[in-house]
Amino acid sequence: MPVKRKVKLFKLAGCAFFVIFALLYSHVEVGMSGNESGRFATIQAIAEQGVFHIENCNFRTVDRTVRNNHVYYDKLPLLPLCLAGVYAPLHKSFGINFVDNYHLSIYLINLLLGAVVNVLLFLWIFDLLRGIKKGKIELKFLLAMGCVGGSWIISYSTMLNNHTPAALAVLGCFVALMRYSKVPALPAALLAGFSAGIAGLLELPCGLFFGLAALAGIFFSAPRDKRLLHTVSAASAGALCLLIGMFINRYAYGTVLPLYMAGSGGKGTYSPAMHSDLFYYCYHALLGDRGIFAYTPFLFLGVWYCVKHFKSLCAAERAILSGSLGFMLFYLFCTNEFGGQSYGLRYFIPLIPLLWYWGGKMVLELPRYKWKAPLLAVLIFWGVITGLAGAYHPFSIGNEGARSPEGHFSRNFSSFGGNLLCWSYEYFPQSTLTQRLFARYGLSDCIQYLYWSYFHQKKVELLKRMQQEFPELYPGRKLKLHR
Repeated sequence: MPVKRKVKLFKLAGCAFFVIFALLYSHVEVGMSGNESGRFATIQAIAEQGVFHIENCNFRTVDRTVRNNHVYYDKLPLLPLCLAGVYAPLHKSFGINFVDNYHLSIYLINLLLGAVVNVLLFLWIFDLLRGIKKGKIELKFLLAMGCVGGSWIISYSTMLNNHTPAALAVLGCFVALMRYSKVPALPAALLAGFSAGIAGLLELPCGLFFGLAALAGIFFSAPRDKRLLHTVSAASAGALCLLIGMFINRYAYGTVLPLYMAGSGGKGTYSPAMHSDLFYYCYHALLGDRGIFAYTPFLFLGVWYCVKHFKSLCAAERAILSGSLGFMLFYLFCTNEFGGQSYGLRYFIPLIPLLWYWGGKMVLELPRYKWKAPLLAVLIFWGVITGLAGAYHPFSIGNEGARSPEGHFSRNFSSFGGNLLCWSYEYFPQSTLTQRLFARYGLSDCIQYLYWSYFHQKKVELLKRMQQEFPELYPGRKLKLHR
């Protein structure tokens, strides 16, 4: 079969897989963590009420601020504004709303965002890997599927979030820089700057670190006679995004600053973290209970490749690598709560496609060793297992570092172990797996974890089952049981 036809078939198969996954696994309910509920509240307010304040919506969030006698979601508004633009025609044309069609509305938004982002991430990473001269096309397809399906990207694709779209924007910036490094044309420079700017409107640190990386990559890759023009043009494209964000903030809230910086009366909700044990935090963020390399060990290959082949990296890759390092260090040193109520460490999701690309490069360029295929299978398969466990409930409860006191039950669980326990008890309560998890973590802590997890997920029937099976350990208010 000709290679071009293979590529088309692989692309079609990959897109179909991620669309079907989104159709089957997109969530129909919003949990009680502030992350997704605040965005859904903003979507409802804009699409159904034509305002940005959320006090009259069906969703409650702790990520809020009071300004000008109104309650607002205090995170960046671009993503909910765009999704409201898609949802509003459905509301106006078909009468779909968050009161009469509550679960359907949530499902449609989660489905749209998850399917689109996953498909584009797959296509872009596949095209990047195809640009590597060595390796078979079948292996490149497997690696591209693994990037999305074997990482936290698949976990968070089931629920509205800003991190997977930010990962897409960062990858778009990288794709543009790699094109620019081969053919230094102005459109590629503009696209790199614009992508970094969009990433910043989804997650501010992305815009800062990868915006600087984009400018450095263009500056050091550009022909001398075009260096100034192309660098300034890329900076202007990023600045345009910044101005758009400031305009949205000014229109919505009366301030050009994000609300978690401006807040009410100029005082926002954000403040840098204070670490009591930096080593503990870094360990669990990288290798421990929330560790990106523990959940997706394939990314180790990306780090290995960058260290081993640093001198042979092109200017664009070095720039993006520097931005990635700065981005990671920022979150390690300036946060202390592991991303709050969430699976793994959601802050690092934008780095996954980049590290996966370099890991894929390592795999494709390695000679054929006997251990190569089994090692690759183990690394990707473990990522698939942990990724699917996260898809069960991406905004899960768990150890929140400085926010969780010593002895708190959540400190006994990894994100993976906690989600696995909730899934196992929900679907196979009498199974060997459930019983072993009870023995592993202790029955008392397991009951606490299950109760608060199901409470946050609004799964009342499971709370009733727990009350029946564990009446003495049940930690919540007694519910009326069916007789």
